Amino acid sequence: MRKKLICCLLCAALVLGLAACGSAAPAAAPSVTEAPAPVVTAAPAAPEATATPTPTPAPTLSPSAKSYQDIYLQYLAVYAAISDEVQRRLEMHNAVLRSQYPDSYYMNSNYLMQDFTLFLPDYPAMGSDLRDGDLTAAETVLRQRWPDAELSNPQPGAYAASYTYVDKTSGKEVQRSGRCVWECNGDLGAFRVRAWLDDEMVEFTEFIPQGDDTWLLYTMSDKVLVSFTEGSVTGLWYTHRINQPAQNQFPGDVRLCSLEENDFFPAGIAQQDWVIQDADAEYTLTLEDDVMTYTGKVFQDITNDQGVKIGILWHEIDPIRLEK
Repeated sequence: MRKKLICCLLCAALVLGLAACGSAAPAAAPSVTEAPAPVVTAAPAAPEATATPTPTPAPTLSPSAKSYQDIYLQYLAVYAAISDEVQRRLEMHNAVLRSQYPDSYYMNSNYLMQDFTLFLPDYPAMGSDLRDGDLTAAETVLRQRWPDAELSNPQPGAYAASYTYVDKTSGKEVQRSGRCVWECNGDLGAFRVRAWLDDEMVEFTEFIPQGDDTWLLYTMSDKVLVSFTEGSVTGLWYTHRINQPAQNQFPGDVRLCSLEENDFFPAGIAQQDWVIQDADAEYTLTLEDDVMTYTGKVFQDITNDQGVKIGILWHEIDPIRLEK
């Protein structure tokens, strides 16, 4: 009987010892003969499984970071240089044709009538006064166009506006709602602007440095890589997408760019081939080694048997060299 009792006591001690070794089980309670545990005055560290995640800090900019306003002014300088370079060469090219064919120059397939003001989107300019911490000037500009516009600065370098207006373009008064978001990375010198009308995106613009004094300008209708050095355009790769809106009762031909396909903000790098080897280009312009070349298409109206226009057909034209 005594041997059985001793065996039982040894088994019980072995079970308690194994339980105390388990990493997931709590420590065994002290026996009544042990001194009570000392009082812990410092709060113990929380177990890893229940630790509260460290919140992600809000974006911050370095003291030397540029404001949206600063980057927009750089964008305007690059855009103005592109426009001046292209317009000067276009005017020189067309002037030669007007001199050679004074009575029929406008019928010549090499006569180019391009309007580069279409390239300048609307909404980046609407935010030209945006600066962190002071929205007064920018909101005043917005309310000149949309009296109920509300502007916010949810985080450094990001701004959002909402507004309503009455649309009368259809001949009827239609209440519309719009919103726009301006984002800039002041350390990189990049911005992205997106605008929606009744929750449909109607415009976007990206201005992204590419390194080596090269910038990307990207909109719904245009893709541009430009080398810009000391105020002058030294290289240009430019595509304007087909964008002929519907006319009267027949369909147009619209093939716009989309951020769902390509979004470069804040630091994406675009390739030259992506810009100029575009099957949906209406025209491309390249400037390399001081030689500018225009390659493009012209459209012809398609009519039915009754002579009613029912669509558009595009034809390639021979490349045209635009002299300086």
